Amino acid sequence: MISCPVTGARIESVADHPVLGYGFRPFFALCGLYGALAVPAWVAVWLGYLPLAPALPPSYWHAHEMLYGFAAAALGGFLLTAVPNWTGQGPVRGWPLLVLVLAWLAGRVAMWLSGTLPPAVVAVADIAFLPTLALFQAPAIVVRSARRNAVFLVILAALTVANLGIHFEALGFAATGKWGLLLALDLFVLTVTLVGGRIVPAFTQGGLKAQSIPTAIAPAPRLDLAAILSVAAMAVAEAAHAPSSVVGALALVAAVAALLRLARWQGHKTWRWPLLWVLQLGMAWLVAGLALKSAAAFALVPEAMALHALGAGAIGTMILAVMTRATLGHTGRALIAVAGSGTAYLALSFGTLCRVLAPLLPQWQVALTVAGGALWAVAFVLFLRLYGPMLLFPRPDGRKG
Repeated sequence: MISCPVTGARIESVADHPVLGYGFRPFFALCGLYGALAVPAWVAVWLGYLPLAPALPPSYWHAHEMLYGFAAAALGGFLLTAVPNWTGQGPVRGWPLLVLVLAWLAGRVAMWLSGTLPPAVVAVADIAFLPTLALFQAPAIVVRSARRNAVFLVILAALTVANLGIHFEALGFAATGKWGLLLALDLFVLTVTLVGGRIVPAFTQGGLKAQSIPTAIAPAPRLDLAAILSVAAMAVAEAAHAPSSVVGALALVAAVAALLRLARWQGHKTWRWPLLWVLQLGMAWLVAGLALKSAAAFALVPEAMALHALGAGAIGTMILAVMTRATLGHTGRALIAVAGSGTAYLALSFGTLCRVLAPLLPQWQVALTVAGGALWAVAFVLFLRLYGPMLLFPRPDGRKG
């Protein structure tokens, strides 16, 4: 038996600890911690200061860990928190949640030691998390909200297939590493498009009304569908090795659809409230990333610009935005950004900008890469400092969750 260091309440076992009371708690904390550590570690590897010999090419390893380590932790926390709200079913907590946490951790340890472990062991350890997450979530989604939310089970399955492709290269079966990484990135971009289209207008409208600012954002289902289908078509085309011109054209359509959505969401009214403008900022990075992806497909800009605008900019910003807001709301606190949150949001975006510009400025590439990694780390260190205690300790109102 242990005692909570904040309230002094007795905790019968590890599984009763507040951090295992709801899925967002451990996974948002792990996402923030991994975000703060993994990028500086990669910069140190890239500069030659940190020896690392993964089974995959180092750049593939870095991309894999940002997608299947950092982003997958955020996706896990999001689904484990959203699915109970969608379905009315109780949350995964206690020992089952601990199993999911250990599955994610096992994958990270395996990937960091992939140069010394058998590739098959690494593959099994790393691949296990997302199917296990789907197994825990599928019954509630299928029974209660399949029509609206079964797409997330499809995304989890497709992410698992993409991860298999990455590990096939490490196993020596086929040169499918880049294929899997690009598919995984596209799937997370699709997730941002789906989730962003739901939450950005709703949270913006609700937040502005709470500040007595009249706001009406009318639904635009056809535009939403066009945005989602164009990103999905882009992902399918890229996975099917369609000509780059086809991928580029679809990315351009997706960028235009994303821009038209963003223009309707009245972001100009949100500048005084960080929890609102960061959502708009994340979707602006989505527009920029898709436009750069189109330009890269036509050989107008380096591919790395698009990859970082989408990965660090769109996905990273939306992850930070959702984690901060959900942490406040699901721990019983007012939806008011903690002082310093805006600094974290801006640090992430300026860090992303450094990384996006680096391929265009080879004489400044090292400086921009180091600055980008440092600013990214600052963003997630601030998240841990400001929101970490909320994730690790009980709600102030004494309720579970």
